[in-house]
Amino acid sequence: MENGQKKLSELFGGHKVFNIPDYQRAYAWDDTRQLPEFLEDIENQTLGRDYFLGTILFQEKGKKGNFEWIDVVDGQQRITTAIIFMKALLTELKDRITEEEYEEAGLYMLEEAYIQYRKTPKLRVISSDNDFFRNYVLNGGDGKDYITTPSQRRLYKARMFFENELAGRPVGELLELKNKLDEYTKVLTYSVNDTAEATLIFETTNDRGKGLTNLEKIKSFLMYKVYLASGENVDAYLDSIQVRFADIYRDLESLEGKTDEDKILQYHCIAFESWSDKEDYQQPVSFVKKKVNSLLRKGEGDKGKAGQEASRFIMRFSQELRESFQLMSGVLKSRNAGLLNLMHLDRMGSFYPLLLKTYKFDKSENKENFDKVCRLLEIFVFRVFVIHQSRSLTGQSRLYRMARDFSGKFAPLFDRLAELTNTSCSMRMFKDDLAYEAFYEVMGSRDISYLMWNYENHLRATENPVCAPMPLAELKGKDSKTRLTVEHIAAQTQKESGTIVKEPQVLPRIGEKFIENHLHRLGNLTFDPASANSSKGNKQVKEKNSKYFSKAPYKTQNELESFLDKERWTAKSIKWREEKIVNFCMKRWCTDYIDEPLMP
Repeated sequence: MENGQKKLSELFGGHKVFNIPDYQRAYAWDDTRQLPEFLEDIENQTLGRDYFLGTILFQEKGKKGNFEWIDVVDGQQRITTAIIFMKALLTELKDRITEEEYEEAGLYMLEEAYIQYRKTPKLRVISSDNDFFRNYVLNGGDGKDYITTPSQRRLYKARMFFENELAGRPVGELLELKNKLDEYTKVLTYSVNDTAEATLIFETTNDRGKGLTNLEKIKSFLMYKVYLASGENVDAYLDSIQVRFADIYRDLESLEGKTDEDKILQYHCIAFESWSDKEDYQQPVSFVKKKVNSLLRKGEGDKGKAGQEASRFIMRFSQELRESFQLMSGVLKSRNAGLLNLMHLDRMGSFYPLLLKTYKFDKSENKENFDKVCRLLEIFVFRVFVIHQSRSLTGQSRLYRMARDFSGKFAPLFDRLAELTNTSCSMRMFKDDLAYEAFYEVMGSRDISYLMWNYENHLRATENPVCAPMPLAELKGKDSKTRLTVEHIAAQTQKESGTIVKEPQVLPRIGEKFIENHLHRLGNLTFDPASANSSKGNKQVKEKNSKYFSKAPYKTQNELESFLDKERWTAKSIKWREEKIVNFCMKRWCTDYIDEPLMP
């Protein structure tokens, strides 16, 4: 294929099959931004004037049968979208005009050029998505029940987006769109014969701030430098890097947007690379470039040796980077109770490097050591961030150094994590914060609910009748009718206390002094279903028929009667209950507590 600018009709014409290699990212365009922009650009194009779609980089793979096979090294999102759009356009036209009109307009020829020649599709996407793409995008089947990857979902949504957008438009407008895309849309193509040359062109044309992610920049740079440094082994090295990034992109797909690829790259550098300054891990692309270029410069007197050292670093880095993406997939899919509790607190930014490292080094059957790390981090988060409300970066530099320096010895790591917690929020500080008279006003409702959930499960496990724990899923429920809300037992108005207190005469007089000193204390708080109906689903706790309080399927409410002061809910009641909850918290979030079983 000749390099240069050409129409899409010229690009797709002839017996060509375009193949997206597995080391490339899966289909990523969505129907909220890129697809509407693609369609809008075509619609706004003036008929008769050229529209530039972008640059496409190809690697020619030779002939297979009657077809010339071409790998799409860069530009796969644009090519895939153009084909899906053309398929939707031709499908709409076929439904709107006669077969004779369809043939006279040359639309059968367009099908063969863009979609499928005889029984051979003109585009093959990555192998894990290709069968779905062929059956449910190109052939128009109903594929919504057969989607198994996020990229398949995006491919299918792209088809449906264009079909919906084109449905019912006048035939003349559809034919005009066809002409704009086929005859007046142009691309700039670079076609090369081997991976090494493709790597060189991709690096020199794309590493110029054109919106690549850091992960893509790293891939491009590693392939480019190993091409320059590795001599006779270049093809084997390039093949290895391509396979590793194919695995990375598949792991990313399996995570379905649960985390950002560039963050995983950063976490990897923090945990597994020898950095000395925070700028090293804050700018991982620059860090890797400096490392490789430094190795090459050191061996200027012996370029062969320098190339070998640089190549060894590149191959080691790419292998361990692939492992980190696999580790992240394992961590995020783990059902470890300590990890789930930690993630529920939603303050994870500083912990992933250490989680990746300890997950990798824990060879025990059930990841017991990793579980202890999660529990210690949960204690750190709850005491330091939730209750003491320290700034979000507290302890981050020490946690990053722990991750970098960890070599598999867990006992010293446990000690360091416990020491970090106790210096950042001592047990004395923790107790004082829990007993703060304005506790409710400074705490988030979600965090108070988490405390109460732990207390509820403590009561279920220790006070008769013992019953099954309340699952975390019930606490996390977001349904407006069933979610749990934080409520005051004695509130500022009788109406606000109505869901907890059955007999208003049990309540004290709510004066200024009571509001200032007792209303918002921990002992005056509990959680309650947003809807009375939500309690019906929880049959683990027998509803207590209290004289003074509403029936509820929670021991945190069923025990309220035991704190009454002469059959009244008074400041003393709040103090007694607070003392009991604080004593529980002092044990539950003590760093010596990690060997006790956690609730699921």
